[in-house]
Amino acid sequence: MNQIVIKDGEKDLKTFVDFPYQLYKNDPYWVGELKTDTLKLLKSDNAFWTHARRKLLLAYKDGQLAGRLCALVNDTYNEYQKENIGFFGFFDAVNDQQVAHALFEEGEKWLKAQGVSAVRGPANPSSNHVYGLLTDSFDSMPSIMMPYNYPYYTELIEKEGFEKVKDLLAFHRTKEDKFSPLFEKIVARAARGKGLVLRRLNLKNLKAEASIIRKIYNDAWAENWGHTPISEQEIQDMVQELKWIVKPEGTCVAEVDGVPAGFYIAIPNMNHVLQILRGTLCNPWRTLKALLKWPKIRDARLIMLGVDPNYRKRGIDLVLIKHIVEYGVAIWDEAELSWILEDNDGIIRAMTEAGCQQTKRYRLYQKSL
Repeated sequence: MNQIVIKDGEKDLKTFVDFPYQLYKNDPYWVGELKTDTLKLLKSDNAFWTHARRKLLLAYKDGQLAGRLCALVNDTYNEYQKENIGFFGFFDAVNDQQVAHALFEEGEKWLKAQGVSAVRGPANPSSNHVYGLLTDSFDSMPSIMMPYNYPYYTELIEKEGFEKVKDLLAFHRTKEDKFSPLFEKIVARAARGKGLVLRRLNLKNLKAEASIIRKIYNDAWAENWGHTPISEQEIQDMVQELKWIVKPEGTCVAEVDGVPAGFYIAIPNMNHVLQILRGTLCNPWRTLKALLKWPKIRDARLIMLGVDPNYRKRGIDLVLIKHIVEYGVAIWDEAELSWILEDNDGIIRAMTEAGCQQTKRYRLYQKSL
């Protein structure tokens, strides 16, 4: 029959969230977030949707669920970047071009009605969340809050007329890897800078710390391609989600004469736990296994790092990277540092000099409407 029907995902949010668990049920590497967390993100009262609008789509082929897609317009992004584009995200589908075509055709129809001139993605739902499409290294589990997808997604998307607009890179380092002599020299000089002090985040006063992080992050990334500023409510929501897993050893704030100038946050790779839970805490046996696995996690991911533009060219970013390795990776065995824009030559060189190896690549696609 090959009959494809597109339905409104807003009317069946549970099915929209559940679908990838069905699609990837036999894949040994894919890891899903807790379904309750995804539902919370997609609830209309989530802080993100106060400045964005969307269309959720579900594709059925011959009566069987076969794909999903979110088309969205992020008004904060367009206003900040002076662009007029839409995004697609939460794309998952069986290996069937007809299904992919039906989803993108309906999503693009909605985006055109919103008046945008192009569509970019995947964004789930923005650069401050899960971002990009994995294009290589499909034989390993992703790090926490990083995407994983079947290799055939590349073909499905490109056959719909999308072209690469930017790649994001992930780097990896073990505690046995070495800093280059040049890196050590620059860091030693920077660490002697007048008034430079490194401290941990105060996890007992996360609300205030979150405001500091937000300001540095938004200022540090202000001119980066594709950046969307994080609102005060969004950073507070993020902190509430991370406070259960972040360890003081995975955090640092660099202060110069008492003024916050830079920071980083690394978190344990909770995908080892999420893989066991399979999206829910309702199975007592799996929950017990996950709790036993938690303290055994030996790898982490650097999820945020930034230096206030007023304090750049002092080597503070390199001091922070070394601090991560010496006092963060020290409690783990290895870490992923992701993601980094493919053309951010300065930080890529810093990572290389720090002993990191580029391991994975994630792609952003774009298409004119």
